[in-house]
Amino acid sequence: MKNRRNYYRVLQVQPDAPFEVVRASFKALMRELKQHPDLGGDVWNAQVLNEAYETLSDEKKRQEYDRMLFERYTKKTVRNPFTHQIPLITLFCAFCKRPLARVANPGEACPTCKSPLQSLAEDDLNRTCRRATPRIKKSGKFTFYTTWPQKGMIAELVDISKEGMRFRTKVKLFTGVLLKISGAHFTGVVKIKNIHKLLSDERTTYSVGAEFVSVKFKEPKGSFFSTSA
Repeated sequence: MKNRRNYYRVLQVQPDAPFEVVRASFKALMRELKQHPDLGGDVWNAQVLNEAYETLSDEKKRQEYDRMLFERYTKKTVRNPFTHQIPLITLFCAFCKRPLARVANPGEACPTCKSPLQSLAEDDLNRTCRRATPRIKKSGKFTFYTTWPQKGMIAELVDISKEGMRFRTKVKLFTGVLLKISGAHFTGVVKIKNIHKLLSDERTTYSVGAEFVSVKFKEPKGSFFSTSA
């Protein structure tokens, strides 16, 4: 492997994604996100995308890559990977795709990107939001990441519920993309569900709706829900 990037994260697919999904994501990144050099994209980024696609689209290369990835992160050796009939990686961080050697404990975070590995338990969420309306209007800035590692980008929170959140950003995003989020009151991973373009004073911003994949409220009984919980 020519670099230490996680190819699943590069192509924004899950480690168990079928070939059709890998191919579709590769084409979308090259075309829609204009990563191809002919469309103005960076040559190095295009090379990484091509390298990731070449590896994950080939069955034997992908099996060998999975074995290497698993051993790199877990420090455990896997014997005879080519005899496996099921995906080698079955547990992983939702955001950075780090392979995990076991099921995460409640409250545990990914050792690589620090994202929570499990959502707050449903009972805890119900207690936390027991008097909350479906969406609580809440302002405040937070940081989001589209990949890891990366310098975070700033967004403005609009509202939040136990299922997800809405925020505004100047960054153009795409539905289906996973984001790592980190704010004063929460940290987690969200999946973008819808995007609306907003025009104001000749500036373009985007209203983004996202659902929680995993979330941890830093003060579940504190000030964050104090106005409605």
